[in-house]
Amino acid sequence: MSVATAQQGRTERLRGLLGDVHEWIDALDPEVMQARTAKAHLELLAEITRACEGATTLLAARVAQTRVWADDGARSPAEYLAKATGAPMGQAIGMLETAARLEHLPAIEAALRDGQLSPAQARAVTQAAIADPTQEADLLRTAARSSLRGLQDKARRIEAAANPELTEARYRAAVESRDCTTWIDPDGSGRLAWRGAPDSLAILKSALAPYITHELRAAGKAGIQAPYAHCAADAFVAMAQGAAGTGEHRRPVGGILMKARVDYIALVEGRTRPGDVCEIEGVGPVPVSVMRRLLDEKPMVDAILTRGRDVLRVAKLGRSGDTYLKAAIEWRDTHCAIAGCERTEHLESHHRIPVSSGGATSLEMSLPLCGFHHDRHHHHGYVITGGHFAGFEMHAPGTAPTTSSGLDPPDTG
Repeated sequence: MSVATAQQGRTERLRGLLGDVHEWIDALDPEVMQARTAKAHLELLAEITRACEGATTLLAARVAQTRVWADDGARSPAEYLAKATGAPMGQAIGMLETAARLEHLPAIEAALRDGQLSPAQARAVTQAAIADPTQEADLLRTAARSSLRGLQDKARRIEAAANPELTEARYRAAVESRDCTTWIDPDGSGRLAWRGAPDSLAILKSALAPYITHELRAAGKAGIQAPYAHCAADAFVAMAQGAAGTGEHRRPVGGILMKARVDYIALVEGRTRPGDVCEIEGVGPVPVSVMRRLLDEKPMVDAILTRGRDVLRVAKLGRSGDTYLKAAIEWRDTHCAIAGCERTEHLESHHRIPVSSGGATSLEMSLPLCGFHHDRHHHHGYVITGGHFAGFEMHAPGTAPTTSSGLDPPDTG
């Protein structure tokens, strides 16, 4: 059988599979399907979608190498891909960039073929793994257990450490492109967009934080279940009124404080190396030169120096822990610990074994949870399974796995 004949056969098989999928969808009636069956089908379809998107990425590389993308009048491979897939141009460009990197990343290519990565996940892990190939396996583990935002944060951290010159260039570009614009949407909503350097954003977030806390507490005292976004929007206005000397609320007590993480050796040498960390909590990596400048402004920055005092081995019986343990937990976990949750603000410390039952306030037995997941666990019977290496998952009452190889026992806290 010739190569052309074999390839034609595979094309016809793919058309047959497409026909089967259409037939299955035509017969789909979600209204009469049991809820857990619908959930299982949704998860299977999501896996199929990821596998198909992975195959699309691999094929995009081949199409981009030739001129066949111009057959229908496209001006570039990205334009053709955007039209063929219905994706935005930026996403199409990202897919082509991912495809080009896969040649040097066999483990990530295998994961993409298996449907383990979405296009957005593949873009993040390939970009970071090209910068630091030693992190490829760790990035794949993170993709399996973390939210997309958590994965992207990790990828940015790895890329920044491996390419300090790029980090410096991006910082300068952010400064040069700073902007603040306001406008009115067609529906009459007022809008504001701010753009600038990450340390400037950290200042804004730190200044806004006590106002948000005030709005959340005020809503709670009034018995109002106000969404966090609403309180944050009200807080922004209250901060502006406070700066102008008007409004009902006094300026909350406390100045601007940013939390920074930086490896001691990087700080001394003035540049990061692969594996180093130099970042401001909540905004991400910054050049070491920026960190040095910020550390001179001592009232503004609370810095955690790693490879200095060993905070990772501190454990204290009791509920509060100590400053160094709290710093270690915040260093390790910047998001809610539950897989897929992207909440980074107002996290609460969860004791995996209650203090009343002899549990220790230690790094291993403590993890941050957002208010929603903490409430689900303590007041609605939800069970947390997993570990710091494998990741944590939350299960509704009666649905937690009885045995999970490699996972810690369910939380009792």
